[in-house]
Parts: sequence; structure tokens; C-alpha cells
Amino acid sequence: MRTKVVIKNKFRFGIALLLLMILIVTALMISIGEGKGIDKGKDINWIFVKVKEGDSLWTISKNFVDESVDIRDYISFVRKVNKLENAILYPGQVLKFVDVKTYKLLCTE
Repeated sequence: MRTKVVIKNKFRFGIALLLLMILIVTALMISIGEGKGIDKGKDINWIFVKVKEGDSLWTISKNFVDESVDIRDYISFVRKVNKLENAILYPGQVLKFVDVKTYKLLCTE
């Protein structure tokens, strides 16, 4: 035996359906967007560096870049990866770096 569904208020039903569709689309966009993060879904060989007294992002980054990469862009990338609000470093702090090849691959995607 089948049960017949009767929609009493079509306006409320339409609003509920619209909200459900918005929720589904938002969930899909979030799940797709999370895959575009630097760390997400990639097998990256991070190089961990422990900051020493007198180190700066510039002096450390010079060890990982060559003339084909603008060091300022690389430093910006390192700040983003390490979630640094500014370029101030503290002795004992551990930072993640990548080599030039990996950096170029990550920046072209």
C-alpha cells in the first residue's frame, strides 16, 4: 500500500527545498576547496629547520632557492605554510621549507 504525500504549504516547501540545495552546494564547495590547500593530498618532502640566534627568513631561504626564483615570493610562501603573521623568528622555532623544484610545482598548480 502506498502513502500519498500532500504538500499543504507550497511556499514553505519551496523555501525548505531551496535551503537544502544551498546546504548541499556549500558542502560540496567546501570539500572541493579543502583539496587545494598546500598540504592537502600531496606527498611533500618538507625540510624542517630549527631557527638559531641571528637567523632570518631571508638567510634561511637563500639555502633553498636559486636565481630562477624570486626570494621574496619564496619567503611569502614559507610564511603562509608556517602560518607566520610576520617575519620575526625566535631561536628554537622549527619551520617547514621545500626545495626549489617542489616550490615551483606547488606554485604552478
